[in-house]
Amino acid sequence: MADFKKIRIMISSRCSSLVADGEQQVSMTIVRKRLHDKLCAEPLLGEALFEVWISDNAPDQSQGDLDSAWNRSLEEVRKADVVLALYTGEAGWAPKSGEIGICHAEFQEVWNNGPARLKVVRVLEVRFPARKSVAEKKADKIFQEYFQTLNPTSPEARSADEIVARSLEALREAVASLVKLGGREARKGRFAYGTALDWSRLDFGTRKQVMEEALGEALRDLGASTLSSVAGGWDWPLAGEALLTIVHGLPAAFGVAAARELVGQPFLKDHSYVPGGDTPSLAGPVHLVACLKTVSESQAMRQLGFPDATIVAAPFGIYVTDKVQKIQMVFLANCRDATATRHALTRLVEWLDSTGEDANLVSRARGRRRIVDAVKLALDEGT
Repeated sequence: MADFKKIRIMISSRCSSLVADGEQQVSMTIVRKRLHDKLCAEPLLGEALFEVWISDNAPDQSQGDLDSAWNRSLEEVRKADVVLALYTGEAGWAPKSGEIGICHAEFQEVWNNGPARLKVVRVLEVRFPARKSVAEKKADKIFQEYFQTLNPTSPEARSADEIVARSLEALREAVASLVKLGGREARKGRFAYGTALDWSRLDFGTRKQVMEEALGEALRDLGASTLSSVAGGWDWPLAGEALLTIVHGLPAAFGVAAARELVGQPFLKDHSYVPGGDTPSLAGPVHLVACLKTVSESQAMRQLGFPDATIVAAPFGIYVTDKVQKIQMVFLANCRDATATRHALTRLVEWLDSTGEDANLVSRARGRRRIVDAVKLALDEGT
């Protein structure tokens, strides 16, 4: 019988803080163990589904083994499929005075290394059994400011029962997301078979065209509509804004100059994408580039043409934006067939949503439209 691999869940929370449990108060340790036991007993087709880790399994920091407890906790964050953070606003203990707390460190670790794995329940009406020191209050304040800056989606809970209920809801959502992600990965298949092989047989021009068509169809599934007046143009609704989105296909490895030249620096022609017609109310343009193979930060920077820009390597590929000119380009990696292209775009949307970068993208797109309109006006007056 095949080895049944369980879903690894790491629960991050304070221990001694008190929350309501009926007419009494219980510690977060009790709540966490209650949730741990419930999850460990949860079956899937007769088998336990979850492997749950809580800090009670780590070396006991009360015995002075702080460094081991700290390292073990962060290791569990990295190994977990899902990290459930029960946020009370407390940073937690620290090995040395003046450092960030363990809850802050765990939260930061998962946010920086796979935020899609993070689920948060915001615990309200918490009582603290002991008076906090100045250093602890400072650490709490730093964590709270960090949390508010990120502002992750987080349902609220005010009692032990509500914490368990909201946690189970969050984990159900996380499991569904993991299944969908795994399904998309499985459908991608190998590049030497099927549609990926068919694409490999095409010449550059034809391959570029089918890549752009595949990316456009993936946008259509997200609610976008094609623009008849703009070649490769789509009206993409994102974060409450209609974006003028231009799709491009880079039909070979990024290192192949002839393939790069088919994309070039399309933002230099942004004024030509907004002639009027069905584009007057759209923000942007934003350029989406489907890349047949991988793309690096340095390659994206060279394609932009200057180094002083925001360049982010993410699961979908590379995100590039210029704060001054508001240029925005997204390079979607490994678009070997229609399914892989759709997968890359889905990862982009998930990343934008989980990081809150969608609002920044929209804001810059509005700024880019104002710049492009000014350039177009100057060109028109010059003629």
